[in-house]
Amino acid sequence: MKYKLLAADVDGTLVNDKSVFTPRTLTAIRDAVDAGVIFAVATGRPMCAAQELTSLTSKDMPIIIFNGATVFMSKSRKVLTHEYIDFDLVKEVYEMSIARDIALALWADDHLWATRNCKFVKAYRSLSDAELTIITDIEALRKQGISKIVWLDTPEVVARLQTEMNEHFGDKLNCHVSLPQVLEFVGPETSKAKALAEIGRLYGIDRSEMIAVGDGFNDISMIQYAGLGVAVDNAPAGVKNAADYITLSNNDEGEADVNEKFILINGKRETRGQSERNGTADFLMRWKINTPYTI
Repeated sequence: MKYKLLAADVDGTLVNDKSVFTPRTLTAIRDAVDAGVIFAVATGRPMCAAQELTSLTSKDMPIIIFNGATVFMSKSRKVLTHEYIDFDLVKEVYEMSIARDIALALWADDHLWATRNCKFVKAYRSLSDAELTIITDIEALRKQGISKIVWLDTPEVVARLQTEMNEHFGDKLNCHVSLPQVLEFVGPETSKAKALAEIGRLYGIDRSEMIAVGDGFNDISMIQYAGLGVAVDNAPAGVKNAADYITLSNNDEGEADVNEKFILINGKRETRGQSERNGTADFLMRWKINTPYTI
């Protein structure tokens, strides 16, 4: 099978536990693109936190953000799709967070709103350094257009709430853990799989010609959608069970291993010129400026 599209999650997949792209991973991505493969980053992060990802390759490639709510092109910045959560559901999630004393944050495009600026919110904000406003009146956001809501707490609380919220909302909302301290809510039709389907339609690529790599529950939809669904070895059992193939962990450059096994012939890479090597170093240096998610 000749694969034509590769989609990969970022945190816990493309980057290691220090939130760093290794030179091998970045080279494998660029070699895949040079071989004619469409490379799509698929992250839960907002656009402001995905800006550096636009420099992953020199070509205009799709970037999936907000777990599929928005897809934009890396160079032209053209928005291909954008979905918002029904505001009555936004309000319900907000009121439930208040009743449970759970820290809530939500995204209105690239602006971050939160119920309080506690340690969980500060840690979450460090992923993007977005401007933060405290919510004083949820109704004031009705016309904003909310792409994603998150609840923030300890991994133990978040794991329990994922089950509870899925039972409560059913097919009204997609609820899943993206990072151990983060429970995300997006619209019922929003998923990384739907975003992949739209990208495939635009490029004329069948799902059987796609590879999707991830580590979180928010990656399961695209892992199951793609012709080859891959989980990194650091993924929880529920994600691994959805995959066709288990690669190495994110700390062992598992995504690069996928590229070399399934896309690049015999794992061989072309020798890059000095300008290309400098470009790789430049990207890695700028990406390292971002702060890892820690509490």
